Amino acid sequence: MKKLLLAVAAAITVGGILPAAPASAKSYLTIASSSKTDYNARFNQSQRNDGIYYYGPYYTRRSAKTRDASGKNWQHRFVRVTETATLSNGVTFAKFSWYGKSIGWVDQRALQKFSRSSNATALLNKAHFKGRAMLFNNYYTGSSRISIGNADNSSQTANGPTTLFPIASLQKVMTGAIIEQLASSHKLSLNDRLSKYYPSVANSQNITLRQLLNHRSGISMSESTPNTVLTTQAAQLNYTLQQLKASSNQSYNYTNANYTLLAAVASKVAGQSYDSLVQDRIIKPLKLTNTYAWNNLPTSQMTASGYTFSNGQDYQNAPVSQKLVSSLLGASNYYSTPEDYYTFQKGLRNGKVLTKSQYQDLADNGAYTYAGGMYHYSNGIKRDRGSLTGAGYDDLYYGTEGNKIGVILFANQEPSRSINSLGETLYDLARYYNEN
Repeated sequence: MKKLLLAVAAAITVGGILPAAPASAKSYLTIASSSKTDYNARFNQSQRNDGIYYYGPYYTRRSAKTRDASGKNWQHRFVRVTETATLSNGVTFAKFSWYGKSIGWVDQRALQKFSRSSNATALLNKAHFKGRAMLFNNYYTGSSRISIGNADNSSQTANGPTTLFPIASLQKVMTGAIIEQLASSHKLSLNDRLSKYYPSVANSQNITLRQLLNHRSGISMSESTPNTVLTTQAAQLNYTLQQLKASSNQSYNYTNANYTLLAAVASKVAGQSYDSLVQDRIIKPLKLTNTYAWNNLPTSQMTASGYTFSNGQDYQNAPVSQKLVSSLLGASNYYSTPEDYYTFQKGLRNGKVLTKSQYQDLADNGAYTYAGGMYHYSNGIKRDRGSLTGAGYDDLYYGTEGNKIGVILFANQEPSRSINSLGETLYDLARYYNEN
């Protein structure tokens, strides 16, 4: 009688009671069929209580007789399913990983298919992000492109693929790229002294263009707002020349003035306005269709209004000052979309703007964390961050130096969570999950 009870107990499974198995099989379930797969899902345990088995589907071996973890503790976690196995009792189990780490097996009914875009949207909504996002892990192919919230809340006009956002300091690497182009064609040298071009700047005889590129010039200037909109390049440059300060301390000090001076140097050397240089050397070669100067925005296209999340409320008005933007020559006065900006980043290495070796020169070959308009880290990651004082815009490019894996965030309502932290989370999402 005791042996009979043990045999019945051993045959109880998720799917019910199986006929007694031969003693040689130790009464374990068998895998009737299995297949490789690749899809994203999240745990749905609102009406279930599934077990997770690390070593194989339930009761197919001794190590899978009892659950190793509870599915309840994985509620809403985003996972990647790589294999399914249908057991001899008809129940299908799924093998899953979590951010690249293989976890184990769970009844397939514990999971609901969920795309990378959906999971990214949930993370962005949680952070009260409004704007446009792009995640990619195989260059542009298979990228996730997500629009969240309104470009204009008063008219309930949603953000979309062609909504224009100020790119703020993400523009600096555009200016840096033009300087690198001119250096590569021997029209200037990164070792040139600023005094060669603007001797009126204090200590300019001791400041090189390379130091301007790396924010190690000793120049400083607050992001101040002029009394009027500056309508000409000359007025924009003169405002910076009047406001900046210079010292002999040439340690790292981030300031827009460095890049306004670089824009002016490029313009002087090339005999063209800065905006025409951007057109001829970046926009046209890359065939960008959604990148514009602040004072040349198309009336037929939506430009995102700026907002903040404040006192528990979305869409608190936080517009950008046109007076401020007009003063940021070469540093923070262009608008674009994530898609256009990704094309530009690729152009920095594929020969359309710079060659790979020219890009490495712009990045100062890793001599400093910040160089040439971006931050470069020893793990092969680059970061480009931009925001505008007093406005709700917040931008980030965070990804591999070769542009294969990354995330771009253009926000017209700055997230309640640090955009750097949010970008790192979304980068991991892009890295370990495909879009499907």
